[in-house]
Amino acid sequence: MSIRFLVNPAAGGGQGERALSPLGEAAAKAGAELVVSQNVEDLAAQARQAAEDGVERLVAAGGDGTFHHVAQGLTGSECAMGLVPLGRGNDLAGTLGIPSELPRAVEVAIGGPVRRIDVGQVDRHSFLGYCGVGFDSEVASYVQQGRGPFSGQAAYVYGVLRTLAAFKPPVIRVEHDGGVYESGAMFAVVCNHSRFGGGMFIAPEARIDDGMLDLVVVEAVSKLKLLRIFPKVYKGEHVGHPAVTIVRTRSARLYVDRTMTMASDGEPIMEVGEQGVEVSVRPGALGVVVPD
Repeated sequence: MSIRFLVNPAAGGGQGERALSPLGEAAAKAGAELVVSQNVEDLAAQARQAAEDGVERLVAAGGDGTFHHVAQGLTGSECAMGLVPLGRGNDLAGTLGIPSELPRAVEVAIGGPVRRIDVGQVDRHSFLGYCGVGFDSEVASYVQQGRGPFSGQAAYVYGVLRTLAAFKPPVIRVEHDGGVYESGAMFAVVCNHSRFGGGMFIAPEARIDDGMLDLVVVEAVSKLKLLRIFPKVYKGEHVGHPAVTIVRTRSARLYVDRTMTMASDGEPIMEVGEQGVEVSVRPGALGVVVPD
């Protein structure tokens, strides 16, 4: 079997850099080439090259942002992605049951079975976890820049508190399979699986291989009320709150009354405004290696 390793040394605030030596040893033991990415654009380019070279498994080491960029190059190909989680949140790895310990994760990535999962599509971008706009995308932008003193869940909580102070809810319109939502909203996210933000179960019923997307909208509420709702998301207990709408759909079109940054898998990807943007799902478009 043809295997290649791809490592993001910038992942996890230094975890990627520290993992280079043990990953190099693992790659050598497996008779595999190890490639170190130069930047996020290089991650997608290296993934695309691996697929073109006929590599059967690309073992990607990094966080959700790394896997997001690798998916840009692997989606629609026969090259499967193995995951070695080294990021701040590791939501995709957690969803797929990938071990957090590096040696075990590498073992799974090399020897585990391949599972086909859905991939979301927004404009020219593929996404594995979610894409969204509003309060959450502004938090994601803050966290992605690594300006806070924390990592993991703590980094996201800190980002929420810092962003909330100046946030003004936009009017968001979402056209989906079941109708239209239009109101002042804190955010709207379209989810391919249940988790984001380092362990927040934003869409508890979302499944990564059901050919559907889960739309979650939180209407405009006071900052105090949002802070009361926020902790419930870590257990999925926000479902049923009158300010929360969750709809399952195959596609959606999002419009925002002012230009805002859309985030996807924790990465700022594009600007969205009154012109709107189309979101859809590509069932079974990516192979990932999972535990037995």
